[in-house]
Amino acid sequence: MRHASLAFATIGLALVGQPAQAAQPVPLAKTDASLGATRDCAALARVGLDQESDFPATVLSASVVPGDGETAEYCAVKGYIEPQIQFEVHLPTKTWNGRYFQTGCGGFCGYVNIRGCGDMLARDFVVAANNLGHVGDVLADPLWGADADLRRDYAGRATHATAVVAKRIATHFYGTQPAKSYFRGCSTGGREGLFLAQHHPEDFDGIISGDPAFAGRLGAVANVWAAQHLFDRGNVPVFDKPALDLLHERTIAACDAIDGLADGIIMDPRQCRFDPAVLTCAEGENSGCLTAKQVAAAKAVYDGPRNSKGERLYPGGMMPGSEGAWGGADTWTLPQGSLRYLMFDEIDRDYAYHDFDWDADMERVRERVGLYDPVAPGSAPDLSAFHARGGRLILYHGWSDQGVSPLGTIDYYAQVAAHEGGVEATRDWFRLFMVPGMFHCRGGNAPNTFDFVPAIMDWVERGTSPDGVVATQKDGDTVLRTRPLYAYPARAKWTGKGSADEAANWTREMPAEMPDDRIDWIWGPTAH
Repeated sequence: MRHASLAFATIGLALVGQPAQAAQPVPLAKTDASLGATRDCAALARVGLDQESDFPATVLSASVVPGDGETAEYCAVKGYIEPQIQFEVHLPTKTWNGRYFQTGCGGFCGYVNIRGCGDMLARDFVVAANNLGHVGDVLADPLWGADADLRRDYAGRATHATAVVAKRIATHFYGTQPAKSYFRGCSTGGREGLFLAQHHPEDFDGIISGDPAFAGRLGAVANVWAAQHLFDRGNVPVFDKPALDLLHERTIAACDAIDGLADGIIMDPRQCRFDPAVLTCAEGENSGCLTAKQVAAAKAVYDGPRNSKGERLYPGGMMPGSEGAWGGADTWTLPQGSLRYLMFDEIDRDYAYHDFDWDADMERVRERVGLYDPVAPGSAPDLSAFHARGGRLILYHGWSDQGVSPLGTIDYYAQVAAHEGGVEATRDWFRLFMVPGMFHCRGGNAPNTFDFVPAIMDWVERGTSPDGVVATQKDGDTVLRTRPLYAYPARAKWTGKGSADEAANWTREMPAEMPDDRIDWIWGPTAH
């Protein structure tokens, strides 16, 4: 696979109908030189990609899109890779900066997320996106899962194939290959980034992976657990909005000031010890309190999946502070779709997520988890090849993520650190940023908007490691507050002077000792 994925570096530049020439090494592009195309955009529709042995592809259309003041003129290419991976590549015609950028998708995908590349196209990158190998709805039942090839493409092949084919197209267009390549994604896209780092370390120089949603572990375990406790059969919510609002408000009130500042944000929810049982309704009380069933549901969601023996089936549950985003329809549509079409050997179109048995069904889905997730059950992540070739990785996660427990990401980072010589050594090439108060990939009453692209580029191209990255919280166009994000295990600490809503008044605080955050759970690398 390594040989195949590097094939674009030596491809010939012949078009269909022209005499074949001996393949010559293709030079790397210069960066930041405003490079122009060496061939006509429309000619890309005749590029012969269908005979490639690894990823046969066809360009369906190639047309010039005029500049609009923010984005320079570019060539928009649409096509597909065998069997059904739809992709788009946008290539600046006169202003290419010599770099390649690819974005990830979300949920079950099923569409080409080229809009997720808009900011990078405006910065003159060649950009690309794909539909992860199928057409479908992001949240609804993934009917395409009935096909084994489409499962394989969703698991990761489509992500890698797009990188190979898009770079081939760029090389045809400019006569040089991209000097540096970058990937960015959140949720499913975050999972794609970690898949690339482990299984195709040669594809990208820098990867930004956010709130990584491991399709197997989540679809078969964590999301199913949350859905069973937050919804009754028939998808009837256990919590109504007033009950969720009450739980969220009281949790924030109890744990907000643990870090020394009452700002409506729980800095590290692991330190929160709020017991929702204090909100239990007294006899005859029916408002401003929680029912016994709601209290039990909250405790189960916080704790995370366990079997009847009490064994932990996932690194953890949702964190205190995430309650404000509990209970959306995707809480049950995603696990139900996964169980019906992706996780069992046989398709069961009528399967109800409430029927998942925590003792009997874990082994049933184990093999499929190994297909979809970058790290197979019982294994530790191995990014040594990515590290060895000079790759740089930024991983981030919202502490209040309601869909993907941040404890899974903490455990992942700890496992890599243990494999690579400890946290301090790992920080040289792989850094984790935890975002206080942020829900899944975005949202939350906290600074939750940030841009890691300049940081990853500085790290890859100039060796400047990222630490303080400023996050912003807005109401429309109005900036409410800014705050620095520091690379874990450091955290931001208010100096006590000036406004706590301004990033300049915060400083970096490191723990006295480097932590070992590895979590003991049934599919962890020490599992029996």
